[in-house]
Amino acid sequence: MHQFKTGFLAFILSITFVSQLFSQGTVSPYSAYGIGLQPEKSYASNNGMGNAGLAYSSPWFIPVLNPALLGNQTFTSFEAGLGITQTAVRDEINRYNQVNGGLRYISLALPIVAGKYGISISLNPYSDKNYNLVQAQDDTQNLRAGTKRYEGSGTISQLTLANGWNITKNISIGAEANYNFGKITDRTIYQNIIHGEDSIRIPYVVSGETVHNYSDFSFLLGTRLQHKIGKNNLGLGITYDLPANLNTTRNTFLQFLSTTGTPLDPQTGLTDSTNFSTFNQEGNTAIPGKLSVGLSFWRQNKWAVSTDFTYQDWEQYELFGEKDLNLSRKTEVKIGAEYTPDVQAGDNYFKRMTYRAGLHVDNGPIVINNTSINSFGITFGTTLPISKVSNVNLAFEVGQRGTLINNLVREDYFSFNLSFTYNDRWFLRRQFD
Repeated sequence: MHQFKTGFLAFILSITFVSQLFSQGTVSPYSAYGIGLQPEKSYASNNGMGNAGLAYSSPWFIPVLNPALLGNQTFTSFEAGLGITQTAVRDEINRYNQVNGGLRYISLALPIVAGKYGISISLNPYSDKNYNLVQAQDDTQNLRAGTKRYEGSGTISQLTLANGWNITKNISIGAEANYNFGKITDRTIYQNIIHGEDSIRIPYVVSGETVHNYSDFSFLLGTRLQHKIGKNNLGLGITYDLPANLNTTRNTFLQFLSTTGTPLDPQTGLTDSTNFSTFNQEGNTAIPGKLSVGLSFWRQNKWAVSTDFTYQDWEQYELFGEKDLNLSRKTEVKIGAEYTPDVQAGDNYFKRMTYRAGLHVDNGPIVINNTSINSFGITFGTTLPISKVSNVNLAFEVGQRGTLINNLVREDYFSFNLSFTYNDRWFLRRQFD
């Protein structure tokens, strides 16, 4: 019981502060569209397998891709993960590098009825925006030149309560309730110049800013069908994210800023010129449903092969009743495998390690200049045992997003993910004092 109180207190404290520690997980011009780019909802053990594993469960890790797998939860497990990504963004002329990273997720899973029913609670990033774009304009007829800068930042986080039940030995079902919350800011800064000078007597730029605050629930259903083939297992996993209408509050306002970013009144140059055009406007953000199907074949504690397919129609996305014409359908294919030479190898540490590899290919949903912004990644990973049941997980990914055709940009990235999984048994009744 002391272990339970200590572990649960640590988890509650983590939940309290972790949303403040989430870094911007994405630095990409393509995050300007919709609610931003959505990181994979997978932990380091899945990252190394190309983010696949809808139908595959292991007693050593928390299943995050499909809540139906929680019915097999063996240990009380706590997992925390962090990630670091280096991205090289380039067009046909320019290139710049960006490194970002930080805490990615925390999760706690418990077997309520051993072999029958398990739950988990976790905090994960749901979407990220972090972009800074510059557009130069030249109107020679009016002898006027201008510069527009588009900026955006923010994160929507997701607090998840998941449940999984084993209805029979071969049929499992699960459900998730997700509380989505966060703030995303989009800003346009415009500077107008005539004959190389500002159009009024004091230097200024105009900043238009829109802030959306999100706060609402979404839900996911999942199932797994499993069949024993000798010592091996064949599993089919299916999940469906129900369409969601997230309550959204919008604030928009206009500012005149000095060239250093200080708010100004354009006539006096002294006072803040902020003017709200909308304040606490209530609306909704429509998130389309997502269907995911996965097939896995594995031998417990030895090897596993998984492949997943996901479909989501982002043409159904709406923000305050308006569609984003740069969003279309998205499909994902993920393939991965893992191998453990001998989980009971004793002093031979390398045989007790788990080795993983995989890949994923994503088509859409962003479409710019009639060009689909696709991505792919190749992944590798390993698990390092640190006790009989706990472990450290490493995952690496090399990938690419976007293209150089049609005046677009390409991102080449390398990411490193690290997680710690602590497994224990909390609710065992003592037989002897």
